[in-house]
Amino acid sequence: FNNWRHSPVCREGLGIAAFMGALGLHVLFSLPANSLFQSLDAALFGGSMTEILSPGVMTNLANVFGWLALPSALAGLYYMNRCYRIRARPFWDHWQVVTSFFGNMLSLGALVSGVVIVSTLALMETAYSSAMMGAGILMLIGVSAESIGLIAHARAMNSATHEGAASHFVQCTTFGKTYDCRNALLGVNLLLMMGLLAFAGDGSLALAGWSFAGLLLLATSIVGRALFYVLVIPTTMPGAFFWKNKGFEQHARDIGLAEMPQVGVIPNAH
Repeated sequence: FNNWRHSPVCREGLGIAAFMGALGLHVLFSLPANSLFQSLDAALFGGSMTEILSPGVMTNLANVFGWLALPSALAGLYYMNRCYRIRARPFWDHWQVVTSFFGNMLSLGALVSGVVIVSTLALMETAYSSAMMGAGILMLIGVSAESIGLIAHARAMNSATHEGAASHFVQCTTFGKTYDCRNALLGVNLLLMMGLLAFAGDGSLALAGWSFAGLLLLATSIVGRALFYVLVIPTTMPGAFFWKNKGFEQHARDIGLAEMPQVGVIPNAH
């Protein structure tokens, strides 16, 4: 936090810290209005905690911190994006990073929230179709945004002449099957989610369909994040510092870094 004026990393940290703090206070101040908390208070303290804390006042404070958490999270994500949009990493220096980060925020956030909310409503034997459909819409928006960004990124890297183009070439050759599989699963998931929103309605069939869509989302997110980090080639030392990169492996052997087991490079046998 010592360089907020110049460093996107510091600003990202500030945004995430503010989000976590505001979210924690939102949960804390929401407790007095919670029926389970009130039941425990009545059983253990005769309801005195509820009287002291005043659920109405605490709810207002919870709302304030809940609203503060939203811009803090957006600011943290924005500066997270700025951390990667640097000229020394041409593979990352594209607006696709924005669609990836914010798309994942919507899709994965909706998936986690949907699992919690739908499971809770199901246990309470309450209708959950509206919550499931709402989470599904956000998942569809997030995956659509990420897919649009990936298409634009591929076109930009195909026509480029910098290290980003080299990274994309490795992505389409050495990791071509993984890349194609991820893209195909994204397309399948988009069609599945659109079909579920249009035709599935509610019930066990819809729940099974959205569960499968969630599993596909997790798979594509993990593979996509791996490709994002593994394939980037820096301008400062092309062919260095990244996983299974032959240039870095040879560099590590030349300077003795390969002798350290944690580096993950096999040293020369002779």
